[in-house]
Amino acid sequence: MSSVSSDTDAEYQTYSERTLAIIKPEAYENAEDIENHICDNGFMILARREVRLTPEQAAELYKGHYGRHHFPHLVAHMSSGPIIALVLAARNCIQKWRTLMGPARVVEAQAYWPDSLRACYGRRTKYGDYFNALHGSENHAEALREIHFFFPNMIVGPILRRWQISDYIQKNLSPTLTPALTALAQERPAEPLLWLADYLNHHNPNQPEWTPQPREQRDEEKCHTPLNSQDLDQLVK
Repeated sequence: MSSVSSDTDAEYQTYSERTLAIIKPEAYENAEDIENHICDNGFMILARREVRLTPEQAAELYKGHYGRHHFPHLVAHMSSGPIIALVLAARNCIQKWRTLMGPARVVEAQAYWPDSLRACYGRRTKYGDYFNALHGSENHAEALREIHFFFPNMIVGPILRRWQISDYIQKNLSPTLTPALTALAQERPAEPLLWLADYLNHHNPNQPEWTPQPREQRDEEKCHTPLNSQDLDQLVK
């Protein structure tokens, strides 16, 4: 348990950090090599999607660049061919991925960071530095926005450690599942999956319990006509 107590909140959050990476059209043919390089450098690829953006979608993705002189060229380039969107996870993932990519300017990357991905796969053109092969989120807020741009249903939460998964299984699954599997082995039904599903349904520890309602002390007659004085006299007699 010493490893558990040594994990601080900050360490846990950096371990579970995620970012969006994009392999741009000029590096699409090198996607397999780039993805292998990503995995070899300690990243987990949690999601992958190939897509071709429309100009409108590219403009929405790069809306933070709106108003800059290179914005039209960037939109045209990102919608010119297929791209690959990746969700990466690692400790200090955002900064680690930006370091692995290298500088945004291909000229600078090739001069000072020749082993970076942009130096290897980017293209030097007269049109600007957006042919740099790869994209990475700038910060946590942008990572969340960009991940949901490509993967709208993805839950961007922390990645559980191995001890957390084991602890969850022991506390929440084993008390219910172990007796169910034992009973299944003893019963040996013809349809084991259906039998197990029915057993778990009837032994669900989270099933709400309905407490019996107290019987109301009231007249069961739906209509009641009050007795007049003559009827009362007859009853008394």
